Amino acid sequence: MYARVAKFEGGDPERIKAEGTRRMEAGEGPPGMQGYFVFHDAAANKRMFITLFESREAAEEGDRFFDRMGDEIPEEIRGRRIGVSIYEVVAHKTPAMV
Repeated sequence: MYARVAKFEGGDPERIKAEGTRRMEAGEGPPGMQGYFVFHDAAANKRMFITLFESREAAEEGDRFFDRMGDEIPEEIRGRRIGVSIYEVVAHKTPAMV
């Protein structure tokens, strides 16, 4: 499993949450994506998006997909991307989510 980690600062957290939720519920996510997490630091107005993929190739295609999505969402909504990396997930444990 691989994780794409993208970090943003600024933007409008409520609007990006609504837009992201709308896109994911409409099935507009990248092929091969197995899950995602979004973390928000309200005090600093920063977000971290972690998307999980079945393979490095799928994560790299997901990276290109999100680059194109970023071109469609204005910076005043999405914020400024300050970093993106792809990591191999070598260990994980998550609680059952309700």
